[in-house]
Amino acid sequence: MRAQLLHLTGRLRGETVTYAQHKLLFGSAPEADIRYTEGLTIKPRHASLVFVPDRCSYHFRALEGEIFVNAMEVSEVILESGDLIQIGRGGPRMRFRVHADKGRPCKPVTQMLRDAREVGHESGLLASSTALRHDLTRHSTWRFRVLLGLLVVALLFGIASIGGLIGTRRTVVAQEKRRQEQAKALEQEIADLRRKQAELLDLEIEELRGQLEEFRRTQASHASLDEVGKLRRELARHRLVVDDLVEEKAAFRRVLDEYSGGVCMLHGIFTLMAERGGKLYEVKGSAGTPLRVEYLGSGFLASAEGHVVTNRHIAEPWWNNSLVEPAILRGLVPQFVLLEAVFPGRAPLRVDPATIRVSADTDVAVLQLKVTGVPVLPLTRSDVATLRGRRVVLLGYPTGITAMLARAEPTLAAEVIAKSHDLTSLIAELAKRNAISPVITQGALNEVKPTKLVYDAETTSGGSGGPVFGPDGAVIGINFAITHDFDGSNFGIPIAFARKLLP
Repeated sequence: MRAQLLHLTGRLRGETVTYAQHKLLFGSAPEADIRYTEGLTIKPRHASLVFVPDRCSYHFRALEGEIFVNAMEVSEVILESGDLIQIGRGGPRMRFRVHADKGRPCKPVTQMLRDAREVGHESGLLASSTALRHDLTRHSTWRFRVLLGLLVVALLFGIASIGGLIGTRRTVVAQEKRRQEQAKALEQEIADLRRKQAELLDLEIEELRGQLEEFRRTQASHASLDEVGKLRRELARHRLVVDDLVEEKAAFRRVLDEYSGGVCMLHGIFTLMAERGGKLYEVKGSAGTPLRVEYLGSGFLASAEGHVVTNRHIAEPWWNNSLVEPAILRGLVPQFVLLEAVFPGRAPLRVDPATIRVSADTDVAVLQLKVTGVPVLPLTRSDVATLRGRRVVLLGYPTGITAMLARAEPTLAAEVIAKSHDLTSLIAELAKRNAISPVITQGALNEVKPTKLVYDAETTSGGSGGPVFGPDGAVIGINFAITHDFDGSNFGIPIAFARKLLP
């Protein structure tokens, strides 16, 4: 069993290499088996890939540098065939596969027994025995098969001898009774096993339910009137600063007067599905309540064909989500219940999740919907690095619905809250009253990096996916990460990454 790597980037890109040695060293050191030029992300002894014989698997471990598996940073992990690994942040990527030589299978007997038990649980005892026989004859070493054959012969001989003795001492009625008792005992054992598995699944679902409830509270919550009042005063302060800036800059004035109409609030609800008997069922807790998560984000119209640019973690809210990913790894499947976009002065528009396209490298996504009469935002073609230190304007929906209520008249806000029974109806009521529009903040562009813009335009949760405008009134980036408490340095992705997903 040997490691095989398809090099996707880096010095060996395009090559598929099967390595004979069972221990590989990645790095820039002369003794490295897979050697790269030393840089900011590649260390001399960066990482190792080691075959573990007793587990019949490969152990990938960080030594001096960072490693990523399937876009997630890890310190060490047992690799699965097909995993995408990356050496260093932004470093070379490769696809890991397992290459088994003919005649040298490698599947532990303990794994064969676990697989047979799982087949039996789903398809019955006959299928379980067939699966175990198939594994023993095809996926074990020749020494084990010889030993197994001798044991089977000895077992058959012993059974035949014992059967002859029993046949001479017991009647046919007694034998039939024994067979019935064995069948009953086996049925009871299977029933007990299924009950324990069901109890374990219920415990996992309840644990997951608690995690998702916490995630729901951080993403979308009904604001109290006290919270609305506090945010109303904060937004008024920011509006005064922006108004002063608009008096000086005609380009920024156009952003507020025209392009703000092309910035939408994205509202999504997703659930988790479990596969049973070849069909998907929505996961529910012990009280029968579906495990659904509701969230808000921002986006903007980037083409006349209805393409909306946003973050990947908004278009796919389970991506890089530490609360939801463990459930997905356990086999649950995320699925949208609702995904809609709300532009200022418009009713909510349904989004078909099938139109979503995501970037494999950055937190950028594009979705498509049918919309007319909404301004298309201009995307800059200038060198963003030349804008460092200049003013930028950020549009989006930080704090989500709370900001909408804060800017509305107090009587209107109280009326909308009273008429709504959930977040979906609250959004519909606000849209009906033309009370949805993006929050506008401004600041300085402090740093420009190849994959990141750093600025001090204030925002918070819900502002992810909003456009960042440069001083010429064109979009230079997509807001994607924030610091807490609506202040400090915030981060955007250069708009060039979104262009790759647009027609």
